[in-house]
Parts: sequence; C-alpha cells; structure tokens
Amino acid sequence: MIPVLFVTGSRRRESFNSRLLAYLMEILAGRCTPDVLDPAQVDLPLFDQDLEADASAIAKAAAIHRRFASCQALVVATPEYNGQPTAYLKNLVDWVSRLSHVDSRFGNPFRNKALLLCSASTGWSGGSIAMPHARALFAYVGCLVMPDSVNVPYADQAWTGSGFAFDPDFDAQAYAGAERFLRLAEACSDLASRKEPA
Repeated sequence: MIPVLFVTGSRRRESFNSRLLAYLMEILAGRCTPDVLDPAQVDLPLFDQDLEADASAIAKAAAIHRRFASCQALVVATPEYNGQPTAYLKNLVDWVSRLSHVDSRFGNPFRNKALLLCSASTGWSGGSIAMPHARALFAYVGCLVMPDSVNVPYADQAWTGSGFAFDPDFDAQAYAGAERFLRLAEACSDLASRKEPA
C-alpha cells in the first residue's frame, strides 16, 4: 500500500481541518498506509536562515523531513486565514524544503509526490480562496498537486460531535477525488521505482 502523510495546517486542538483529514483517512482506509503529522510533534521556530547554523533547529527539521521523505503521497488540509494558508504550514514547508541547501545528504522530499489539498472553514468559502496559494507553494517545491480539492464550507454546521454529516453528493465527490488521488499516487510510486536505463 502507498504510504501517505496526512498534514494539518492548523494547530488548534479541535481543528475542523484535522477532523477533515480523519474523514479522508476513513475513505482511504485499507488502501494506503497513513502517517499523521500531529502539530504537537512539530517544534520548529519561525524560519530564519541564521538558524540554519543552529544544530538544534536543524535536528528538529530533520526529524520532520524524514516523515515527508518516507511517504509517497501527501494529503494536506489547511484553514484559510485572511485568504491564505496558515503561517504554521508555510513555516513547516520552508524548513523541510531548505534542508537540502544546508546539507547535501538531504534530498527534496516533495518532488514528484501526489498531493491532495483540502480545507474546512466555518465560513462560506470552505478555504477555496487559500487553495491557489497552497497549490502554488506545493507545486513550487515539487509536488504533483491534484487539480481538484476537497473544500468544506460551514464546517461547524456539518460537524455532529462525532463526525461529519455530509450530503450524499459531497460524499460522492470526496470519494471520487480520493480515488483519483490514489491513482496518481500509485502512478508516481511506480515511476519512482523504475530504474534508469544504464
């Protein structure tokens, strides 16, 4: 099965985006090997190139880098703050992407990996305004970003206390999007496993 890293862009304990990742993990259950990057496991300072000389900061970034490097695909759910992905998510990507510039032993853990972007918000947009910015960020570092995303407006109204209660049309679209994501992830994995001809 494809190892998939699930990343939330929210640090809030009761985050609707973390709950959206759980919903998607249920859809993908038995078809991938999930790894959830909990924000509590991420202890990175605000990115500053001066800190690239700080062994402690590099060690923390390296631990997160290993999680990204070990997966073959990504599912990222981020809130929308003022029409943008969160500063926490951007900082996470900045640190992980910079390690290869600091130490040649680190590669680019984003390159050619399928990425499904998602967002849940309590407003009307469902995070859709932030999606182009998130898409540009992850495409820049090398991800193969799915053309469609999973967006949940008024997420608080869909939350029952124990899970989301979406209408059948939304569920069908989410299942179809997850299926397309898995097919892309499997294709990327197959391509990566092929050896270059001598």
